[in-house]
Amino acid sequence: MKLRLFALLWLGVGLCWQLPTVSAQTPTPLPETLPAGLTIHVVQRDENLFRIALRYSTTPEYLAQLNGISNVTMIQVGQRLLVPAGDAAALPFATPTLAPTLAASDTNANLSAAPTFGIHTVAAGETLFSIAQQYRLTVNDLTAANNLVDATLIFAGQQLFIPGSAATEIPEVLPAPLTEITIKPLIFTEGETGSIRLITATSVTITGKFLGQELPIIAEANNTQHSLLVGIPIYTETGIYPAEFVITVADGTKTNYTLNIRVAGGAYTSQSLTISDELAPLLSQAPQDYELGLLQRLTSSFTPERYFTGAFGLPAAAPMNSPFGTRRSYNGGIYTGYHTGADFASAPGSPILAVAPGKVVLVDLLNIRGNTVVLDHGWGVFSAYSHQSQLSVQLEQMVMTGDIIGMAGATGRTTGPHLHWEVWVNGVPVNPLQWTREIFP
Repeated sequence: MKLRLFALLWLGVGLCWQLPTVSAQTPTPLPETLPAGLTIHVVQRDENLFRIALRYSTTPEYLAQLNGISNVTMIQVGQRLLVPAGDAAALPFATPTLAPTLAASDTNANLSAAPTFGIHTVAAGETLFSIAQQYRLTVNDLTAANNLVDATLIFAGQQLFIPGSAATEIPEVLPAPLTEITIKPLIFTEGETGSIRLITATSVTITGKFLGQELPIIAEANNTQHSLLVGIPIYTETGIYPAEFVITVADGTKTNYTLNIRVAGGAYTSQSLTISDELAPLLSQAPQDYELGLLQRLTSSFTPERYFTGAFGLPAAAPMNSPFGTRRSYNGGIYTGYHTGADFASAPGSPILAVAPGKVVLVDLLNIRGNTVVLDHGWGVFSAYSHQSQLSVQLEQMVMTGDIIGMAGATGRTTGPHLHWEVWVNGVPVNPLQWTREIFP
């Protein structure tokens, strides 16, 4: 217990640490006459070049080249930058390698027929206050509905959900045999976990599909209560997506039901890392794809028994020094991927703890993650612990919350000793810290 309390205290300290987003650098003078297709952006507090690039649908490298910036991590508050204006589709943009694709066949008439007033596309010159007035809402309504951290940071082309629209609400009258639907949270976020629970008046079998993937559904209470967990891949675009269900009763009668679910963007930052020449070959795409494929296959399996209860604990008594979802550049290269876990600055040889009860399904030395342990917590939920110097568990072993599964180290592709902790839901890496704050399903 003392160890877990100590971990919580140090996590609070770690969460206060942030990578600097602005630094001193002599700005390149802007031309007196702006070139066609360009406009000016004034750097705000807490902005970095990656966030600005996302706003204008381009890349940090393009903005750096456009503005004569030699280091993409060094910009100043108040600095005036040339940025793209007009048709963003015509501008250079590096599509992340792990971006999921939602094929046209994965959407249906229910989605395309959803009222367009459910989403508002921000126009140049609009503010959150003016948009709120347009829909007879408050700024707080829009801030809460869109998970906005700062109500002043909206940009032209951004899509905002308008709360209360028919396109995003659960209908009061549900088709039989459905009697109740619960969505948690009401708005899903890219890179995080969501859950759906369906209650029926009689025993049924339910199958479901969301974001183009068949989802395992857990049946309880004599097949009248059905739950499913959803991992929302990073780079899922803001929008409304259909969750499609087929409900079959004992006599074979089927009911098709589509629930439109809102997905909002996550507020992720960027980070530049330097890897030694010895480990540089591991920056190539092949070993990364192989290792991700291995973990995706492993974590796509489904154990119907649920081992975890309540919120997850913390895996180490150390501050977190790199959050989930950070876009990463290595050795000055382009931002081609993102951080699939959360890093803790664990000292070499310090204990690594299981965050919840589970079964050990992987104990192996991987090229990038080094010595790694993966736990199956049931219901499609897995946790992984990487870069360990020593492994203390065996395959098929059952562990409980707080059990020591290994020691922190620097094995694999790493810049130094630390713990890399991941949570996967149905084959999708998600923000592990969400699981320490919320209880699923």
